[in-house]
Amino acid sequence: MSFKRTFTTLAAATLLSAAPAFADGIATGKKGLTYHDVFGSNIASILQEHGVTLPVLQTKGSIDNLNRVARGEAQVGFTQADALMYWRSKNTTLQNNIEILGSLGKECAFVAVPEKGAVGDEDDLGKSGIKIAVGAVTSGSAASWKYMTQLEDDYSSASVYNKGGLRALAGLTTGHYDAFMWVTAEGNMENKYLQAVMKKGSGLKLISLDDYDLNDKLPSGEPVYEFRDVKIAKGFFSDKKIEAPCTDVLVIGNPAADDTILEAVAEAVLVNKNRVMGNN
Repeated sequence: MSFKRTFTTLAAATLLSAAPAFADGIATGKKGLTYHDVFGSNIASILQEHGVTLPVLQTKGSIDNLNRVARGEAQVGFTQADALMYWRSKNTTLQNNIEILGSLGKECAFVAVPEKGAVGDEDDLGKSGIKIAVGAVTSGSAASWKYMTQLEDDYSSASVYNKGGLRALAGLTTGHYDAFMWVTAEGNMENKYLQAVMKKGSGLKLISLDDYDLNDKLPSGEPVYEFRDVKIAKGFFSDKKIEAPCTDVLVIGNPAADDTILEAVAEAVLVNKNRVMGNN
């Protein structure tokens, strides 16, 4: 074999090995939750009807999804807008590996506290010594809290625990934690944490999270948070509400992934959003 032919063969092999290889899949969340069971499953079903097969991947949440899509371990996925902003601040070299393909409604941050505890309102979250549980490290709620501390310095005074689930919520009643934060879809009255807090005799309450220092903008210029009066319980004459920061659920893809798949997902979100969100 001539030197020229050998060099050409090696060069071609090098180019092939350097080309990005993307794992097929939709990065969603834990089984039993909205990202996996609703958004991911519905997009996969719509794509299947158009001859595109994309498996639904269980993940640890928004930050995990961003990492997977950016590294080519999934072609598309879901994340909260505030989680994206936090991730971008920590992953400057991977920012260009994320493209926003569309959005799917709002998710809002809720904070529960003991009725007679150290936290009476949002201002108390910035006091030294306050203990707040925010969910697993890679969860959307943990990313939301980290991002909020970047915008509101006072929050940095709190002691943060990466614990979630009903056991962490129950820690409010034993004095183990002073506050517990989670994120869920706006209007989701079936959320297990909301139901537990609002149960008569729970000894817990929700506080409004209305610090307007949390204002910031996405790369598109749209606000990261929209402060909304969110219903937390039905009333005989009027519903009970609190003010909460709500952020978009974004559908993301890697711009270097299969263009056919990216176009199909973007079309599904744009044209068939209600079906993707499970509204019909």
